[in-house]
Amino acid sequence: MGIQQSPEATNPTIASGGPSPAEMEAAPLNREVGTRLLFENTTVRVWEVRLEPGDRAPLHCHALDYFWTCTEPGTALQWQLKASTWEQHGRSYAVGDTQYFTRGNDAPVIHDLHNNGDTTLRFVTVELLGRTERHTSSSTTPGATP
Repeated sequence: MGIQQSPEATNPTIASGGPSPAEMEAAPLNREVGTRLLFENTTVRVWEVRLEPGDRAPLHCHALDYFWTCTEPGTALQWQLKASTWEQHGRSYAVGDTQYFTRGNDAPVIHDLHNNGDTTLRFVTVELLGRTERHTSSSTTPGATP
């Protein structure tokens, strides 16, 4: 999933638990991919994701091409649906870490995000509305050569 980035997710833990059944059922319809909508027009939707230590963004669905950039560093745990199994990953994020994803309704991603660190974790996420061009997913670390 990328060129270079901060320490990547740990090996996934295949979860026997995971999010509640009610939250899992509602997740495909939850398109609020941030904690606050900053801007929207016919081309883009810009979200802030801001999680204080211990905060958790609920399960949500990425059904559009999008990218995110980390603006305040930290660590997080994430439950993600892979086929019919919930997996949990942990990751550290550095300022400037950026990832681009090609999604679309044929391959939506459902996940949550839990700040398990001791600092505020913040991202800007930009959804690309009405895109017809397709590119591959990628990521980068600031100052790294692609």
